[in-house]
Amino acid sequence: MMIDLRNTIMSGIFARGQEWEIIPETFANPMSRVRVGRKWTVRPDRILDDDETAAVFARLEDPQLLICETCLDTGTRISEAVGLQLKHVDLTKGTIRIEQRHCRGDVDEPKTKNSKRLLALGALVERYQEWIAAKKITRPNDWIFFQDDDRSKPMWDSGVRKALKIAARDAGCDFPGFGMHSFRRANITMRQEEGGSAIEASKIAGHATVSQTGDYTVVQLKRQEELTRAIQGRVARAREKQRDGTHKQDCAVEAA
Repeated sequence: MMIDLRNTIMSGIFARGQEWEIIPETFANPMSRVRVGRKWTVRPDRILDDDETAAVFARLEDPQLLICETCLDTGTRISEAVGLQLKHVDLTKGTIRIEQRHCRGDVDEPKTKNSKRLLALGALVERYQEWIAAKKITRPNDWIFFQDDDRSKPMWDSGVRKALKIAARDAGCDFPGFGMHSFRRANITMRQEEGGSAIEASKIAGHATVSQTGDYTVVQLKRQEELTRAIQGRVARAREKQRDGTHKQDCAVEAA
């Protein structure tokens, strides 16, 4: 997506220059007059449909499968999923707490302040119970998804991404731009399809604004068909009611 240079990089440079007294404070930031064009994307927005998702998941094994399920079902980022430790998982309440992220060896705070959040696992509780028990994950600081050769280190996302691409190609569902982030986009879309509000989807995703959630939302053709038929049904019922009323009036007139 297009980067707003006015509000980010260039504007920050001028602001820092004034802070360091390199540029006079009376000097107006020229980036305030810059007008950025419309947003654009390199690839078309797309997510897997339900059948395609099932086909891809059928070709994955744990832990890659459980990580993908977590990203799709809860809306976590891949870095947040591989950053989970036992202390972040509450199987009694059926939740995970997003308090950190792991990206290629670097464990740090989540992407934004809104990214720290509590997420419901739903039907994944049993999956986590089985995984934690099977892998003998017992201490609070144990990683939920650890490296094969070193349990003291969390998995890297690269292995999950590779397994996912192989599974998608094998299922005939791969497309340019498909990856782990597609599941996050799908989660945001499906929450709203199932009746959740944009505000709910935004807070669960950890977005800073609802407009950002709108950028992630994909209105699928199947959903369009459902909404179009719902509108047509309402209009058809109203027209039928109108015809019935007219017919009754005509009958009354004839009877008189």
